[in-house]
Amino acid sequence: MKNIKNLFYIGMLALCTASLAACSDEETYDFPGDPYNRVYMPDKSATYKIVQTPISSISNLKFETSLKCTQKASANIQATVEIDNSMIAAYNEQHKTKYEEIPAAALVIENATMTIPVGSMATMDTLRLTMSQDESIVSTLRSSNGYLIPLRLTTSTGGSSQPSTNVSTTYLVVTVTEDNVNHEAVESDITGTLVASQTGWSATTNGTVSTSYQPLSTMFDGDMSSYCYISATEDIKLDINMGKPYTFDAISLYYGYSYSWGSYEYGCLASGMTIFTSNDGTTWQSAGQITGSVSKFCVFYAPLTAQYVRLVKPKGSSSRVTLYGGIFNVYAK
Repeated sequence: MKNIKNLFYIGMLALCTASLAACSDEETYDFPGDPYNRVYMPDKSATYKIVQTPISSISNLKFETSLKCTQKASANIQATVEIDNSMIAAYNEQHKTKYEEIPAAALVIENATMTIPVGSMATMDTLRLTMSQDESIVSTLRSSNGYLIPLRLTTSTGGSSQPSTNVSTTYLVVTVTEDNVNHEAVESDITGTLVASQTGWSATTNGTVSTSYQPLSTMFDGDMSSYCYISATEDIKLDINMGKPYTFDAISLYYGYSYSWGSYEYGCLASGMTIFTSNDGTTWQSAGQITGSVSKFCVFYAPLTAQYVRLVKPKGSSSRVTLYGGIFNVYAK
């Protein structure tokens, strides 16, 4: 038995030796790595917006980026970033979007060509991209699809450099909204006059009107202390039918209390609420979104003409959303 074991071990050793010999006869390979110093652009894809008002265009597009390389530059490296609109179609197909090309005249790009100094691994200057200050150009940007600005690192010279093949693009999305709400207005900016008689005005809502308070119709009785209370588990929509079209430059919604020693008023127009108008109660046009602190009035840049007004209060992260209504009115022109 011992001899059999010895023969087995000898055989296995022979096989291993033969295998090692065969391996030593195979070719060997050397992987020297990338011979280039790769220049790359960190992905800073972001979304910006243009707000079109009747008096001006407002944009928060202010993009900045620098370039970097994978090792210290052996000599000065110059690299260029360009807007490559040929990439929009592929982006839209991949992301199921319909973004459009933004006119070149609407953008201002600074330092499109940047330098990485010898011994450094980042550019010493910064690419900046902003919206043009030419109102006549920016005011034409009104696509509901939005716009896409594809930035691509295209060339790199000096210091044995080459552009990165996979870290070389950034996509900037620019959305457009129409906004007629004057967010900086004060009550003295209102030029219209509150409608004296609201006979025939009515209101409807998708929310629940609490029976512990007053019905919706009390919003037109001129008494701020008789108010309704609406709640919902989704965005509240409050629709006002004024019976006929009015031209107005502001609306108001508030409630309060009157005592012998004074009155207390509480605004109901809260930040995040969107105002819509309609002439038929079916097709609605956004007039803008309220921002800032809660107020009893909202002023518009340009007067609106409509028979119907819709107020939408978003639910947000809470389980329910509520809305008080004591008096609703418009400042008619």
